[in-house]
This record gives sequence, structure tokens and C-alpha cells, in this order.
Amino acid sequence: MGRRAKAAYAEVEKVLGLPEPLWQELFEEVERLKALYLRLKEAPREERVALEEEALRSLAHLWGHAKVMWDELELEEEG
Repeated sequence: MGRRAKAAYAEVEKVLGLPEPLWQELFEEVERLKALYLRLKEAPREERVALEEEALRSLAHLWGHAKVMWDELELEEEG
């Protein structure tokens, strides 16, 4: 997550104890994955490998977002 998320952390209402910038970054990546999925469904065979690699990177990015969010939730519960 970028600095923008940290700077805005205290300024926004939280959902599930998480700041809005974290949610927005997650949703942006979900939209990117959805677009890749739709492109993959229609892609000719020669384009599929590159698109599949992009989709895997997007899934890894989403996992990273989920991990950060989960860690934030755990810290909120402990504190």
C-alpha cells in the first residue's frame, strides 16, 4: 500500500476497522483481475500465456492486499 493510505488513515471512516484507502486499492485490483478474466475468455491462444501470467500477478497482488488487511484487523483486535 502506498503512503497515501497511511496519510489518510486517521481521516476516513473505517469499515471493519480498516481505512477506506485500503478498500479502494483492493477494489481497483479486483476490477483489473475481472478485466483480465474477460480478456482471457476471448483471447486467441497466442495471447493467453501473457494474459494468464498477468492474471496470476493480479491474484498475488490481491493476496498481498488481503494479508495486509488481515494483519490490520489482528492489530486492531490486539490493541
